[in-house]
Amino acid sequence: MAGYVFAIGKDEDPMSVIRDCAKDGVYSTFLRGLAPTPFEGTLADYLSMRPGDNVYFFCKRRYYGVGRLVAVGPDCKYCNYPGSTLPRNVGYGKIRKDLLVDYGEQSASARWICTFEGDPAFFEEGIDTDEILAYKPDTFKMLRAFWKRSFIKLGDEENRSLKEIFLLRHQRELETGERILPTERRVHRAIRAHDLERYHIEPAELLRSVADENELKHEMALEAAVIHALAKDGLRDLLGHWDYISHQVVASPFKPVDYMDKIDVFAARYLPGTEIPCKYLTIELKKDMAGKETIDQVLRYVDWVCSEYAYGDYAAVEAAIIAYRFSDDIAGYHADVVKRYYTMGSHPVRNEQWAALRLIRYRYEEGQVRYIDETPTA
Repeated sequence: MAGYVFAIGKDEDPMSVIRDCAKDGVYSTFLRGLAPTPFEGTLADYLSMRPGDNVYFFCKRRYYGVGRLVAVGPDCKYCNYPGSTLPRNVGYGKIRKDLLVDYGEQSASARWICTFEGDPAFFEEGIDTDEILAYKPDTFKMLRAFWKRSFIKLGDEENRSLKEIFLLRHQRELETGERILPTERRVHRAIRAHDLERYHIEPAELLRSVADENELKHEMALEAAVIHALAKDGLRDLLGHWDYISHQVVASPFKPVDYMDKIDVFAARYLPGTEIPCKYLTIELKKDMAGKETIDQVLRYVDWVCSEYAYGDYAAVEAAIIAYRFSDDIAGYHADVVKRYYTMGSHPVRNEQWAALRLIRYRYEEGQVRYIDETPTA
């Protein structure tokens, strides 16, 4: 399963925050304003959460864990108050009676919550960053780029390595039951007592606020819409079903984080009945026009995913560009450059060809984002 690492750093006593989160089994990111990128990016992160994903905390160079997202009622994530996905300021007094979790005067900034429990437990002792990155170092990708973010999402392999080192380093605690952060179910029971149909996280209010007729003005808002559609199988006819969905995934060798290339939306499909990835999807988004340079960009990501995740098998990689419109010359360019020739197997070698890049146009209509396949035919 995937994993989420939440950064706790600006509080006077960050460890007290971690203890409270572990005890209550609830976490919320506190947004300090309405700037579009952090607001829409954080919403996209919550939209991708699924029961079973692991939970960790980060504080002062050390990581603390391990938890697991669990459904409290129908889901493991909710709006903390109705209307929280609309980017507007609200007063504590206006939302107080509708809050799922009351954080006092800061509650308006705690727009979305997720619910979890120990998996098997949250331990008092954290593990230093260097010790974690030295354990199976080739598996850590996103953790190395954890910088200027309130939290990040880890892929399956990276999450397995992080969980493994926690269980290995805390064998004594698991045997004795000592130095484990206490938990209780009071907050989960209080959440379950609400009419949770009113609290489902949907991007509709956000999209309405950033729509300009049929076009979305913010790319990160489009990102949230696409993640939501993939999670709900709303793009199944065009792109199929995907089990793991993330965004802003690192797609370049390690370098200063601000200069790293990132895939807008990244997904994986598992073999039926397993957690073995068999397909990978990379999506590049453009809120307005995509041209030849966009094809070049997404093909770089395809090559990266093939090398880093699919072990050279292009057949395991699919790609798409989703844009409001495409340049007039993109069909011809697609025919010229969207091909990868590769070999598979041995005795005999198989010569294969890849060209699995779809061009998809989006339209915002009647409160929804609609998607139209405009991939050139051969």
